[in-house]
Amino acid sequence: MKNYISSLFIFCFVILNAQQKINWYAWGEAPFKKAKAQGKPVFLDVGTEWCTACNLMEEKTYTDTAIIRIINQNFIAIKADAEAQPDVGARFLEWGWPALIFLDSEGNQLNAIQGNRKPNVFKPILTEFLTDYKAGKISIQNNDFFSSEPADKSGLPELYKKAYKQLDYFYDSLYYGWGYRLKIPLYQPVELCFWLNKTDRQSKDMGKALKSLNQYAKISDRMAGGVYFGCSSGRSWKGAQPEKRTEYQAGVLHNYSEAFMATGDKKWLNEANLLRTYLLTSMFSKEDSLFYNSQEEYIDLKDINVVISPEKYFKLPANQRAKYGFPPIDKTLYTDINFRIVRAFLKLYEATQNKNDLDVAVLTANKIISKAYLKQGWFKTVIDNKNTTTRMRDLPGDSAQKNVMYLKTQAHAALAMLQLYQFTNDTTWLVRCENIKNMVNEKLYDKENGGYFSTNLMPVTLNGKRAATKVLIENALYARFLIEYSDLTGEEELIKPAEASLRSVGVDKILKNEERLIADFVLATSKLIKHHLVFTVVSNDFNSEETKNLVKQVQHYYHPAKLIKVEKPGHYPDLGKPSLFVCNQTVCSQPISFSPNCKAEIDGFINKLK
Repeated sequence: MKNYISSLFIFCFVILNAQQKINWYAWGEAPFKKAKAQGKPVFLDVGTEWCTACNLMEEKTYTDTAIIRIINQNFIAIKADAEAQPDVGARFLEWGWPALIFLDSEGNQLNAIQGNRKPNVFKPILTEFLTDYKAGKISIQNNDFFSSEPADKSGLPELYKKAYKQLDYFYDSLYYGWGYRLKIPLYQPVELCFWLNKTDRQSKDMGKALKSLNQYAKISDRMAGGVYFGCSSGRSWKGAQPEKRTEYQAGVLHNYSEAFMATGDKKWLNEANLLRTYLLTSMFSKEDSLFYNSQEEYIDLKDINVVISPEKYFKLPANQRAKYGFPPIDKTLYTDINFRIVRAFLKLYEATQNKNDLDVAVLTANKIISKAYLKQGWFKTVIDNKNTTTRMRDLPGDSAQKNVMYLKTQAHAALAMLQLYQFTNDTTWLVRCENIKNMVNEKLYDKENGGYFSTNLMPVTLNGKRAATKVLIENALYARFLIEYSDLTGEEELIKPAEASLRSVGVDKILKNEERLIADFVLATSKLIKHHLVFTVVSNDFNSEETKNLVKQVQHYYHPAKLIKVEKPGHYPDLGKPSLFVCNQTVCSQPISFSPNCKAEIDGFINKLK
């Protein structure tokens, strides 16, 4: 009997202990209302699935019984995914992942901690915060970098120069790349450099791009493919952290393709093909025809008794790695990341005219539409969770996403679809761009101060105002879409909201807070000032061989400011054969016909432009 009672006690203890866990809420109004009703502060954990420090926090700290008890008894706990909820991710990005944030019930930040904390370290942090909180010794931190406020009023050239100077400050002229403490293969400033090299004819920007890309190639996985996200040992690019984020594979693939077009050096095409192979073999879901989110840096060992360090593992050839296992893949499918891949494959197609790359781009885009486009008129952010293991953070379901629009997702979708139109001449893509434009303007535009809110989900207030996050990168991407769409279609009225968007996030406090992550803003501002070269192919028969050949020549012609469209005679005269007109904001070329000398004629016109 005694043994039975003892066994029953142990069994109950194990079951009870297994059931103990933190009562996490999803980001939204409900937890803040509960915090207010119960007079409790909010503890917010923001992170991502690929974050190693987040995994350690999940496995070690959030399973500790003392930590569970303290949080459940004294806080309302929220866990948010920075990729699935990009407005939350942008607001707390400066604290890294995991970002451990303490808020009051109104959403005001009271304290913030960066990175993983072990139980024995985190427990005194919690208890000290609670002691000071209950004693009224904690004040609100002034970190409101994202609120709606009056826009920048300076001239556009001044706004551009201010932003360019800030970005240039972070360029490392010794080791290359942007930033000093932690190197990241930032693809956005490389794209900006190629734009400036052609539009300003500034050779120093080309040098920045190519020298940085050389470093990006050095931190790639030469055996299995894929560029690593960053480095752990600081400025010199040594000690790369071997995690591979799909967004950066796409961005750097875009860079390599453009580097090949800009220089003719085939080494960049070889680098591009390495990334292409990695994406299609390791990160592509054949079932969904879409791309996964990321590959972790740690190894999912086949035999837990076998130990090998990541440094040694990632130096092994692929066939030798197989006996140990492989880094796990986060198989979440995101709309914005897949549209970024679409743009990368279109850039690769522009460089090589390999129709397989165009097919990948079109197939991926159509799959996104079939799985992520909502009848409400926008794209949901999370397409699907294909992971077989439980995620650390719950993803918003379809029912939730029917009511929530994110600017980041719509911006990436619009840019990709506008590019798809130019390489397929399928006007369906333009119709979808128009739908996105209308819904974003309706749901997210700030009628008081201009610019676009990150989302229509605004569950908290700050200083008595609705906490409508306005993110620099997202506004820059969407402003870029509006500028390109306006220049391509002639809808000049779109320039006004594009400028308002850039001015709304171009105020000093927002710019300075983003530090080196402003290349998209600099590029969009430059596009607003300089605009594009519109390459219009005029033909009565879009399916004629001569028209197709002329279009291919235009698609393969390299210029970062190029926009392409094909149309019937009307605005341009009918010359009885397919003709090309290249125009900027003030002047057009003479008609150019398909010929081996076509490129020289285009070069001659562009070189005469001021």
